[in-house]
Amino acid sequence: MKPKNWLILKRKVRFGDCDSAGVIHFHNLLRWAHESWEESIDIYGIPHQDIFPDSNSHKNQIICPIVNCEANFLSPIKIGDLLSIKIFPKKINNHLFQVNTFFLKDEINVAEGKIIHCSLDVDSKLKVKLPDQLERWIEASNINTNLKEC
Repeated sequence: MKPKNWLILKRKVRFGDCDSAGVIHFHNLLRWAHESWEESIDIYGIPHQDIFPDSNSHKNQIICPIVNCEANFLSPIKIGDLLSIKIFPKKINNHLFQVNTFFLKDEINVAEGKIIHCSLDVDSKLKVKLPDQLERWIEASNINTNLKEC
């Protein structure tokens, strides 16, 4: 059984996340966006080795490098802020998927991230179909989102 909140995560901003101006360093937003979808698939029940390559195993012959990413900062994010992180994955086509991430403080959207991944064969680097487990996670997240909107 899947936990209810595998698409909504929490993160507290730490001193090491911030720059000398006292706000998060820009690169942390994209790092948190990526870590959030990693954590989400973990909570959902997909073993990391089914998605991320393991050099010691030939089980996963697919890699999913980032081909596009962007971040938008809407309000300062400071040390001590407790953020809710909501992720919205979607399939773009047979080999591309996108994860939109919204960072909220006190229910107010303070930042957004977008990461697009491409599914490639690890040896040939040719585009291949997204892994089945990943497709199920994307599909389930869209069903979960659509049910809340009804």
